[in-house]
Amino acid sequence: MEDEHIRIDDLSSHLGPLFKFPKPSAFYGVFDGHGGPEAAAYVRKHALRFFFEDVDFPRTCEVDDVFMEGVENSLSKSFLLADLALADDCTVNSSSGTTALVAMIFGRHLMVANAGDCRAVLCRKGEAVDMSEDHRPIYPSERRRVE
Repeated sequence: MEDEHIRIDDLSSHLGPLFKFPKPSAFYGVFDGHGGPEAAAYVRKHALRFFFEDVDFPRTCEVDDVFMEGVENSLSKSFLLADLALADDCTVNSSSGTTALVAMIFGRHLMVANAGDCRAVLCRKGEAVDMSEDHRPIYPSERRRVE
């Protein structure tokens, strides 16, 4: 099996007193490995460092536009940091990779982010609503981004 996941239902308690998030606060991640299990396991093992410790994640209990913008910026930096760390770590097989999908809950706010051919889908009144888009080279916008 090349898949990994992380589930933290009470993020404030899990991270300790430096982070003051509203209730509920949670962090979930799914990492779908390919070419071996190493990359997915590595990202799962270091997820808290990548997503909260190394990126100047906002540490406030006030969920407003400034906080959510800070979360969005931190998520972008986190994905880049994880990618660079994977490339640098000699213990991870160079042919191993992973997609990543994370979801964070802060009070009544939900933020998702993904890398690779995975996406978040929300069911609203029986209808599937895409919350993110796959990153695949068949999509012109993704092809332009990576070229």
